[in-house]
Amino acid sequence: MTPQAARQYDVQTAGGWVAALTGALSSASDPCALVLPEGDQALLSHDARSRCRVVFDGVIYGRRELEREVGRYRASARQADDSAEAPSHHPAALTDADLLRLAYEKWGDDLVRHVKGIFALVAWDAARRTWLAARDPLGSYPLFYAETAGGILFSTDARTLAHAPGVCGDLNRLALADHLCHRWPDPEETYFTAVRRVPPGHILRVDPSGRRLRRYWDPAPEGQPVEWLTDRELEGFDQVLDEAVNRCLGQGRTGIFLSGGFDSVSVAAVATDNARRLGLPAPLALSLSFPDPECNEELVQRGVAARLGLEQEMLAFPAALKGKPLLASALEMAATWPVPMFNCWNPAYAGLASTGVRRGCEVVLTGNGGDEWLGVSPFLAADLLRAGDVRGLARHLRTVNRSYHTSRLDVLRGAAWTFGMRPLLSAALGRVAPRAWRASRVRRLIESTPSFAAPDPDLRRRMDARAGRNLPDPNPRDGFYVQDGRTALDHPLMAIDLEENFEMSRRLGVRILHPYWDADLVDFLHRVPPRHLNRGGRSKGLVRYAMARRFPDLGFERHKKVTATGFFCRVLREQGPDAWRALGSAERLSDLGVADGKRVDEMMSAGLSGSDWRSLYRVWDVLALETWLRQRPTA
Repeated sequence: MTPQAARQYDVQTAGGWVAALTGALSSASDPCALVLPEGDQALLSHDARSRCRVVFDGVIYGRRELEREVGRYRASARQADDSAEAPSHHPAALTDADLLRLAYEKWGDDLVRHVKGIFALVAWDAARRTWLAARDPLGSYPLFYAETAGGILFSTDARTLAHAPGVCGDLNRLALADHLCHRWPDPEETYFTAVRRVPPGHILRVDPSGRRLRRYWDPAPEGQPVEWLTDRELEGFDQVLDEAVNRCLGQGRTGIFLSGGFDSVSVAAVATDNARRLGLPAPLALSLSFPDPECNEELVQRGVAARLGLEQEMLAFPAALKGKPLLASALEMAATWPVPMFNCWNPAYAGLASTGVRRGCEVVLTGNGGDEWLGVSPFLAADLLRAGDVRGLARHLRTVNRSYHTSRLDVLRGAAWTFGMRPLLSAALGRVAPRAWRASRVRRLIESTPSFAAPDPDLRRRMDARAGRNLPDPNPRDGFYVQDGRTALDHPLMAIDLEENFEMSRRLGVRILHPYWDADLVDFLHRVPPRHLNRGGRSKGLVRYAMARRFPDLGFERHKKVTATGFFCRVLREQGPDAWRALGSAERLSDLGVADGKRVDEMMSAGLSGSDWRSLYRVWDVLALETWLRQRPTA
């Protein structure tokens, strides 16, 4: 793709910028073409003297500290440069891209270890004939790339790349079929064959010797013992959470999605206190009231906002959807999404966020990430059983029973078998007969493929060949609890979820940020011993009792996790038949050989008339994928 073609293409797209490497890395000419949308020229920094170019899209945390480091580097460079005077811009006058270019000139690939923030970064080093692409540690900003006959392209938008001249825009049938099976075996894969993902916390280096992807950020490196925090170090939690929230407050007028759970309530409390201390406006509380009493937390939401002294926009669920049914709204949105849309709740939260935008909010905070990092993995049961810690297992059972709306029988079954003896049995078989046991696990995974998925024999063969990728180690060195924590970092669904949030932010013109996905906070919480996360014998003890003291009459000390699974299933049972009749069939899924149309009909009929939530989630998968595919070119 020539710079001229890329520029014309980019003007016609609504997606992100395009950074294009057009030419051979081994050639003497400079093959770099950075193509940006109008008004986004500040994303690019170019220094003719060093022949280094950087595209930086994101937010730098601790910019002043980075400026001081860069300032010392600039002073050193001017003193050492006898042949020509180096530019002497003051760091404060530099754009973020300029600052990152100077950081790259100083640290090279290692700059990602010195830069804190949320970002997508692409750098071209002409002297070394090297491209560098990096994504922030948790993946708040997306970053994708596509290779062409003439070079390589990068963007924050997968669809933008798939439609670029010189890029094969074919749909990835493997990814679509595995989606229907709830399997995501390749973290770099997208729904377009030619477009690949840079995973969160990774850096991609492309030079004449080839292409290499490596993780640069890891709070618990595999194979190394976890450095669990001491009781004294745990006292630093409030400070780390403060810093994570403050980083979001500094980005503009703030709103917060305030539910009735500990995650968003703790963020709201810290944000309110810190905003007032810093002389900033208090956040605007943005809340949804659900029509289902099992998941409606309006009394708690109003109570928290009142006690914090926050203005609140309490939006009834139908009002957030402007009177439309949830499923119809979700499918309407899914049809325009750049990739298949996962979250059926997006239209309601888009309506809520839009209310905040009308009230002047530039940033909306959420409690997302709290479940992942404040909670304790159920696989702790296997570690306790293996250690013979009967008392510890009993405490774990009591904690789960007191913290979740789950029957005692289900709690016992989960701890004794699903997350207890079964992993230990798998570990024993893995030690005795590793090859045979792995083959058995892969075979059972293949046999779990739904009957309607991948009727095309070649597609099915390719799916089966990669079914065993990323199977968890049956006998993890650091235990099942730590291994499950790593899964939360590495699973493609984590990246996909944040990419979906980024797309929502882009559409609404407001940053949607998640303090519990802050890299420093995740690094801290990853090393908190489980007994402290369950402090007081209930889940999320690190924040539960602080919130109970802050809001003594709201019952947080006895609060159990509220989920909307039942409401979601009811919506699908009530609204799903009309949505399926409107589609008529799984025509595009069938044409692609991704699904068997007749068997999809049977699955949809059984799923919509049943009560199993897993089957109903498959109903949503089919509706969302088929709707999205019908908006894509046929070939």
